[in-house]
Amino acid sequence: MNILTKHLTKDQKIAINLYIVRDAREVDRAFHEFRQGLDSAEKVIHALESYQNADGGFGHALEPDRRLIDSSVIETTVALQYLMQLPIKPEHPMVSNALNYLEKQYDGEIKLFPIVPATVNHVPRAPWWNVNEAGETGFEKTPGNPSAEILGYFQRCRPNSVFTSKLETDVMNRLNEIEEWDMHEIQCYYRLAELTPKKEVSAAIIQKIFQLVQFTKLPEEWQGYGLQPLQLIKKTHSPLYDEFEDLVEENARWYAEQLNPEGYWNPSWEWGQYPVEWAQSRKDWQSYLTVNACHPPQYLLHH
Repeated sequence: MNILTKHLTKDQKIAINLYIVRDAREVDRAFHEFRQGLDSAEKVIHALESYQNADGGFGHALEPDRRLIDSSVIETTVALQYLMQLPIKPEHPMVSNALNYLEKQYDGEIKLFPIVPATVNHVPRAPWWNVNEAGETGFEKTPGNPSAEILGYFQRCRPNSVFTSKLETDVMNRLNEIEEWDMHEIQCYYRLAELTPKKEVSAAIIQKIFQLVQFTKLPEEWQGYGLQPLQLIKKTHSPLYDEFEDLVEENARWYAEQLNPEGYWNPSWEWGQYPVEWAQSRKDWQSYLTVNACHPPQYLLHH
């Protein structure tokens, strides 16, 4: 059961539906309608087509903090978050092309995916998305973001490939090194735990999360930028739910209260630059955050 929805009033749910119909991005609206049984998976795929480039990767600000047309690893992972939740086969060309793109991006020697291309420096973006002269963004220190999540896609779609097996070694070695969770890296590993068909992989991740997780616990912390329980534990049958039940229910109650009367949630961060583009990005985030809050992941793609 979705933890958040039981804390929303009937009026809030009506407002959310109206907001999505009127103002959400096409891809988010299509996904919402698919999850509600009102429309087909094909509509989601059609909406995603305008974000996929000829190289198989996704761009066009699907993840709204960079207004970049070029493909990026991060955008491609966001596309796959939608695709894994559709009743399609791993051989679907949209999925296959995205995975081929990701495999080409991986630097096996340094065990890293370049999370964004250097061309990001030429477009309006959030200040944390800069690439320095060494080609680094600062996200290299936590390589499980996005490697762990990407491994989930490969284990689900290409379980027997040589690349999948190499990536698994790198991602699980990284898991063993972690002494303190980064808020993005933990979400990528949790996605892997939900996606992987390998029980030993998910068990190792869940154990490490129990060991080291530090959720923010107070409403004043939840207003800022930190790991909220609800960001990991979205459903009552999550393996983490029993341990953190009181905290996550309180977090969900608080988050439900933050819903704008117009039926959307705002991002908790700002760019502090490029005000015109940030206004558009903020709208895109409202759409993405609202639809994803209403529909916790349910992975349907399989062999």
